[in-house]
Amino acid sequence: MLSCRDIAAKASDHLDRKLTFSQSLGYGFHLLLCGYCREFVRHLRTTIELSQHLGEQNQLSDEEAARIAQHTLEQAEDAQGPQ
Repeated sequence: MLSCRDIAAKASDHLDRKLTFSQSLGYGFHLLLCGYCREFVRHLRTTIELSQHLGEQNQLSDEEAARIAQHTLEQAEDAQGPQ
């Protein structure tokens, strides 16, 4: 039987449906018995869905991305000091 650590390590593969049939059976059996892991997987699924939703809504314009990149570059150059 899979341990809780195994469940956490394979949670993304489970949600992406990348597990083999036998792995899926073992995974599902563990989730059936372990409420903590069910809750963990549920929270992970919610986090993924929310981050995808927020990512769609909060796209930077090309101008904003260029300003951020320029500012980051300037900060890095300032941190290096004179050469």
